[in-house]
Amino acid sequence: MKKVCVVGLGYIGLPTAIVAAKAGLQVVGIDINEEAISCINRCCPIIKEPEIVEHLKEVLDTKHFYATTVYEEADFFIIAVPTPFKEEKKADLAYVFSAATAISGVLKKGDTVILESTVPVGTTKILAHFLASKTGLKVGDDFFVAHCPERVLPGNIFKELKVNDRIIGGIDRGSTHHVAQFYNYFVSGDLYLTTAETAEMAKLVENSYRDVNIAFAHQVASMAKTAGIDPYELIDLANKHPRVNILKPTCGVGGHCIAVDPWFLVETFPQETELLKAARLVNDARPLDVVATIKTKIAHWKDTRGVKQCKLLLLGLTYKADVDDLRESPALSIARALLKESGIELLVCEPNVTKQFLPVDFVNRAVSLADGLSQADVIVGLVAHTPFKTIEKQLIAHKKFIDFCGLLHVSHKQSSTKEQFFSAVRSDDDFIKQSMQDILPFGHQRLEKEGNP
Repeated sequence: MKKVCVVGLGYIGLPTAIVAAKAGLQVVGIDINEEAISCINRCCPIIKEPEIVEHLKEVLDTKHFYATTVYEEADFFIIAVPTPFKEEKKADLAYVFSAATAISGVLKKGDTVILESTVPVGTTKILAHFLASKTGLKVGDDFFVAHCPERVLPGNIFKELKVNDRIIGGIDRGSTHHVAQFYNYFVSGDLYLTTAETAEMAKLVENSYRDVNIAFAHQVASMAKTAGIDPYELIDLANKHPRVNILKPTCGVGGHCIAVDPWFLVETFPQETELLKAARLVNDARPLDVVATIKTKIAHWKDTRGVKQCKLLLLGLTYKADVDDLRESPALSIARALLKESGIELLVCEPNVTKQFLPVDFVNRAVSLADGLSQADVIVGLVAHTPFKTIEKQLIAHKKFIDFCGLLHVSHKQSSTKEQFFSAVRSDDDFIKQSMQDILPFGHQRLEKEGNP
């Protein structure tokens, strides 16, 4: 039986270890967090993911998996550690090379090292030479190295680890094929073989593409706010074009991927990434704009009521809907900024994070959805968690509701008659209505001539 050592038992490493163990491999999970190791071995995973407890229990019971802080010999080593950026937006690869140093102590001929952590272009080759210098082994002959970026969605990780296509980029052809053989154990999706540099850049480009599209949505929202237009209605209507698909604006971009990965490309290609830098600046500024808007609306609310205090409820603290991940969360940064404001009594509702895992400054401010809605004067939608989408209108009818994630938006329905169209027209201007009556018959005549239904 092949043995696998997975280094880093976080949101990617632990599910990967479990899936590999369920495929019949012997897997040992490595992490520096002793408390996390203890929890995992007691079948109490420290991350939230559907069915993770059941899957973990299965592999612990079959003894195909266990967790430890001690590195062991193995046939395959998977590095799945964090790669944050430093203050100057440069990649911090300390965790990667700390893991590599430890692996070098047990690496032997025939072993394969797989880097899954997202890294700047060229890192895998540096890692391979680093391991060779530490062990005296020859990369490509004595051991093999490749980069295989993960592409999974929190909340559906166990399925996507198996069915999603994978890109495998070895530092040489032999490494690429050795790693492809490993993923064949549990991946049913297609395996695309390429170079290490191409695999590294593919992951960065994927997330940068999404970042740019989100930035466009945020700029649309900013323009709509200036014009006094509902941005969600505007985008909903623009998306009726068959070749337009604008994303929904949110309170910002967070998580450990989209908010970080574009900077790795900027670091490596400073002259070719003007658009990526601009998009990052737009998305980084979005939470600041949200805070400013909230403060302005609360000030107006106080003035109209002649009061000096406001009880404010924030809906959501995680970086995206229906996950428990607070990393790089714009909602959390917004909450912390508002925490410093005088005249605001802050409440937060975060259904996906238990109080014990909330940041300490919000533990005593956490409330249930029902309690928060009943207590709050002003409610702010920051994250579109599923429970928030079913809030009954009568519960917020007399509240000030500020929506930054489209919770209140109802998609446009097509009007089938002129009467329905006119009932939807907001203006009472008879000239506009008469003009539309003149235009619509002509439109119908033209459609009939063209043979359209």
